[in-house]
Amino acid sequence: MYRLTRIVPLSAVLLAIFTPLKAELPTTTTVTAIRLDPDDLHRSRVGVLIWRVGVDIQHSDPRFGGLSGLHIGQDVKRLIAVSDRGYRVTAKLGYAKGALTDVTDIHVARLRRSNGAPAKGGWHDAESLSPDGNGGFLVSFERRHRIVNYPTRNGTPLANRPSRLTLPQDAATQPFNGGIEALTRLCDGRFIAISEKAKSEGNENTRGMWIGRGDTWRSTAYPTFQAFSPTGAATLPDCSVLVVERSFNIVEGVRARIVRLSAAAFDPKNKVTTQELAYIAPPLSVDNMEGIAVRKGDAGETLVYLVSDNNFSGYQRTLLMMFELAPSTTSSVKSRSTPKSSD
Repeated sequence: MYRLTRIVPLSAVLLAIFTPLKAELPTTTTVTAIRLDPDDLHRSRVGVLIWRVGVDIQHSDPRFGGLSGLHIGQDVKRLIAVSDRGYRVTAKLGYAKGALTDVTDIHVARLRRSNGAPAKGGWHDAESLSPDGNGGFLVSFERRHRIVNYPTRNGTPLANRPSRLTLPQDAATQPFNGGIEALTRLCDGRFIAISEKAKSEGNENTRGMWIGRGDTWRSTAYPTFQAFSPTGAATLPDCSVLVVERSFNIVEGVRARIVRLSAAAFDPKNKVTTQELAYIAPPLSVDNMEGIAVRKGDAGETLVYLVSDNNFSGYQRTLLMMFELAPSTTSSVKSRSTPKSSD
């Protein structure tokens, strides 16, 4: 290996010494519109999801990417996300005639641990987030498996020191890189948390799922389909829950499913079952879909947002998609059997 030795002028050394360390370089953002089906420009629906718009987001800050949890509340102009490298991401969203047109003012900052230290060095892998019902957010992390609660003060989400929740013992034994990736608050104030890879009681057709709040949780089984794993969840206005699932293999590429859990699924007397609402696979626009959020539109319609984790790879994209949920979530659903969990 050759080494290149450079003689640095004294003026350059002095400039480096006296330049403020907090100075940030300007960043640039490129937002490119995408179509639901690049091969069929007139296609506007997949399952019961009606296509509104989609964008490919590129941002020059090297910390941007890996988005794995998403929130878009009734303040529709603000996006809040977490990344699997331990960052919180906020952005402003622009709309025209109810459709997303722009993403600007992107800010990236380090999340904190419950002891106040930066969330890095093995503590960084944030995978999902959910409003906590008090203005703050719950965030799940894998590798060092945990759920923490970030209070919101001074209008800045995810910026404060969080408190750590106590989880069931079986949640602590999830696979190292396969922890809780789907987390959402239910209408009654409880939360559901679903593992990406942990099997419920060893059943190959299930994933571990926990329902509860605070330090009180109940373990149950989430049913899986083929090689799909849950990666995000969001609660609908009717109190049912949407879950985004992802699958990847070399032959079929990356695929995504959107499934619905009825509100009855959260009753201890009932077995959890899923209903497929949409199956997104090539040639449709799709990537490593990990985040999902829902909100009410101006006309009372339900809008669904999906975001992808680009894994900080030049071969993947950060896609933000916006759909409308068809008024009936049953009449147009494609029939697809879903294995039930075992007792």
